[in-house]
Amino acid sequence: MFRKKSYIYALAGLLTMASCSDFLNESSQDEVLVKDVSDYSEMILGSGYPSPTEKLYTPLYLMDDDYMLNENAMSDDEDYASALSAYPFLTWQPDMWQNNNVDESYYGDMYYKTYQRIMGVNAILDGIDNAIGETKPKEIVKAEALALRGYYYYMLVNIFGKPYNHYKESLGVPLKLTANLETNGKPRNTVEEVYKQIVKDMTEAKTLFSKYPKTRGDFRINLPSVDILLSRVYLQIEDWDAVIEVATDAIENGNPLTNYLNLPANTKTFSSYDYSEVEWLFGNGYSTCSLPGIRPSNDLWEMFSDNDTRKKLWFNSSGKNVNLKKKKLGSKRTPTNAIRMSEAWLARAEAYAMNGKLSLAANDLDHLRKNRYNDYTSTEYTDKDKLVSEIRKERRLELCYDEVRWFDLRRYGMPSLQHQYKTRKSAAWITYTLQTEDPLYTLPIPNADIQQNSKLIQNESAKAPVRQGI
Repeated sequence: MFRKKSYIYALAGLLTMASCSDFLNESSQDEVLVKDVSDYSEMILGSGYPSPTEKLYTPLYLMDDDYMLNENAMSDDEDYASALSAYPFLTWQPDMWQNNNVDESYYGDMYYKTYQRIMGVNAILDGIDNAIGETKPKEIVKAEALALRGYYYYMLVNIFGKPYNHYKESLGVPLKLTANLETNGKPRNTVEEVYKQIVKDMTEAKTLFSKYPKTRGDFRINLPSVDILLSRVYLQIEDWDAVIEVATDAIENGNPLTNYLNLPANTKTFSSYDYSEVEWLFGNGYSTCSLPGIRPSNDLWEMFSDNDTRKKLWFNSSGKNVNLKKKKLGSKRTPTNAIRMSEAWLARAEAYAMNGKLSLAANDLDHLRKNRYNDYTSTEYTDKDKLVSEIRKERRLELCYDEVRWFDLRRYGMPSLQHQYKTRKSAAWITYTLQTEDPLYTLPIPNADIQQNSKLIQNESAKAPVRQGI
């Protein structure tokens, strides 16, 4: 499943233990015996949590409809490097991972890197029950590891497996549930089997977290965050009752929404625990600050009305230049992804609407909008489709660049998308199209990972013809 050299290094860096493990001390490189719960708590921060210095899922942001190339960053002197590196993802090329222009510091192997993190949390889960220490910290670390494993498998199965709502019997990704080295390869589980494991892990994490007071502000996942992640899972499954249950739990256990109407327009980033609605900060989310050749798409930008406070709080706009500041990096070690309470309100609103409970859905939508729009007036809805459309529009606006849009497009039926591409300012735009239900809505597995696992079957998208622009 993994590249042999890196896998052996990672194993050396994580563990060899009979119920406990060895891992590399970052400063001395000496082996340290992991036996105390505090050791595991430190280990999960380094080996389990998404790193703020590692861009795990950057390609996803280029494939949906919320970003576009920034013509104003180009010149006519030479091809723009950012456009060249973004090309295979922005234009949905079947050989995206093998393209010579790809800058791997931005667009690394999502498959391999995610399994590295899964190996880290599996090492925790293999030994935490036998760790020395009190029950509470052991169960908290275990809950963190289970929640993280559920998160990683959710990402993997939605990147490399087909959408659950129509293809649950199709191939998902291999389920690796221990840190033991697999020498004979591991076949892919079905999408449904992976989802069952995700629900199992996150539900167990939720049960463990529920036993203790909520923590917040320490860059570790917590109870409301698990419920919000579960709402993503149940939305994909289209289990509306389950969405309502977990979103309600998140709302009851989480913090209140931040009222944007009272915030100054010079706020620089919303990836901060300073805002009440932020429950968990993690990893490195893609932003126009980290790659200035990309800007918010015209389509997304024009959806923000003038009385929408997010327009000034989340973006810098000057003439034709629009830059994102919602997730601006404070430093290289500052996480930029955020799980926020607004997602729970929107998930529950959509589930209520799909269940025909229009007044409850409208109430949840209103609650969010009253905290976002100046001079907002509530609207009554009698048409279910209209209300669902409004909720999904608000979901796109509120959760832009929060790792949800590409997955939402998949569950909405994989609509056709178009991206414009060029590398020099004076050149004409070339239009590339992702067709409705296009095979590239499921990404090919990188060839390097296929070569390391003899039982890994490649996705049909890898055999799609090269995309030609017009």
